[in-house]
Amino acid sequence: MKQKVEAESPNFAKLPVRVVEELGGERLQAPIGESIRLSTVGEDGWPHEALLSVGEVLAVSAVELLVAVWPGSHTCRNLRCGGQLVLSLVVDGALINIRGKATLMAEHQTSLDLTAFRIHPEAVNEDRATYADIVSGVTFRLHDPEQTFARWREQILTLKRLAQQNTK
Repeated sequence: MKQKVEAESPNFAKLPVRVVEELGGERLQAPIGESIRLSTVGEDGWPHEALLSVGEVLAVSAVELLVAVWPGSHTCRNLRCGGQLVLSLVVDGALINIRGKATLMAEHQTSLDLTAFRIHPEAVNEDRATYADIVSGVTFRLHDPEQTFARWREQILTLKRLAQQNTK
């Protein structure tokens, strides 16, 4: 069953509270192993998929997300050129698809030289079956959890700093 989350304003759709909690940057170790799928459109018109972690996506509010991506990646190129995207994640037994458009926010961020983009959701769809729960999307196993958590903390702190700079 698809449920469309109503827009808070004519321009932006509101993220479900649980998504904001999951991507708020405070629970980096809680959903270990769950990927966030980022779909973009390439110059050739074909979809491109990338997998992000909770250490690369920050829900600043119910109507604003920030993402950090590798500067030389297809994803970064696609977000720069057009910026159309869909973020997909599994939360509370449902598949949440967030459609939006990215705008460049900052380059050369963190020790990894990541590029940050701002996303304002234009539509949020929740796919939930009445007879079953979705328990996961694409999952992963960390090779070095402590090193990864340190990197994620740096990335999320950088995104939070960028979000604060923008509100001043």
